[in-house]
Amino acid sequence: MRTVVTLVTGPVLLLVGVVLMLTPDQWTSSHLIFLAGTVAMLPVAVRLDTLLRDASPPWVRVPALVLTVVGALALAGQFVIDFTVLRLAHGEREAAGAMFDTLQESRVFALVFYQAGPALLFTGLALAAVGLVNRSWRWAGGLLVAGALLVGAARVTGLRAGEVVGLALVVAALVLTGRAAGGGAAGREVGGRANV
Repeated sequence: MRTVVTLVTGPVLLLVGVVLMLTPDQWTSSHLIFLAGTVAMLPVAVRLDTLLRDASPPWVRVPALVLTVVGALALAGQFVIDFTVLRLAHGEREAAGAMFDTLQESRVFALVFYQAGPALLFTGLALAAVGLVNRSWRWAGGLLVAGALLVGAARVTGLRAGEVVGLALVVAALVLTGRAAGGGAAGREVGGRANV
């Protein structure tokens, strides 16, 4: 049970944060919850790395860990920047918008904190899915790849509904993974053929 909680806390917080972002008057709470979710993705990355240690070669497992951690930190940085800009603008949305525009004129800044950097989180999760398939947790691996790719595509296109569905798939994949990791013989059959 502890493994399931560790694996799903981050994605569930991300999912709740994205759902709240659909409501304009929930900006602060949605961003705080999403920030907590990005930080909670750090233990997710470490736990996945531990689970995949005997099932994936280092050239898959290590990049999955590094990309997930770097992506989570970049995404957390994005939300810290958002809060800082809003504070500097004294809560005035128009002034904050102008500051965001100025910040995003820096291609490197925008790339690191708003585009490629956060995408690394979901790239790392998709790579970790390869290891789940190697452990014969096919359903978990397939759902994790689908969810990570859908979140990535939704973030590029700005479709929040796609992010919601993608994060729900990530949560489902990690629930299956956590159950399989802690379930003995029955758990090894979750999401794929028996791992014997």
